[in-house]
Amino acid sequence: MSAVRVRAVVGRLSLLFDGIAVAALLAMMVVTTADVLLRRFTNKPITGVTELAELALGVAFFMAAPGVFARGANITVDMIDQWRPQWSAALKRVAALLSAVMLGFFAWHMVGPLVDIVEFGDTSADLQIPKVWFMAPAWVGVVLALFTSVAVLLAGETDSARSEGMP
Repeated sequence: MSAVRVRAVVGRLSLLFDGIAVAALLAMMVVTTADVLLRRFTNKPITGVTELAELALGVAFFMAAPGVFARGANITVDMIDQWRPQWSAALKRVAALLSAVMLGFFAWHMVGPLVDIVEFGDTSADLQIPKVWFMAPAWVGVVLALFTSVAVLLAGETDSARSEGMP
């Protein structure tokens, strides 16, 4: 698969997961606003709104992560670029490689706790939501960010990806 094709696929998938993240943020805002209004005007808050907000926040954060890696929008400090601009591309590749290694490490070490949560059948306190629904988006987001980071690493520099239409 060519680098341009990889960038196009990563770009489309990033948009999909960004949309999921936005939907989760909107759901969190709607539930929280409804809870505040109901509490204020009827003195009947929504049961479990904290759990719902926690779940939505996790989904929003971890579904947005692949897009961050796809766009090369990670927080960076340009200290070396000022003195050695010719090193910039190589440093970005090293950063992408280190990101992929760390994301792989995180994904690998999240499997054990995820399996434990499934085996024990833990649930949330108020709504009895299985805890796997809280952990699974984190693992999926990390794995998707890993695949995205590897795809960007193999397809080339992230700045060139931006100029070729990848979000």
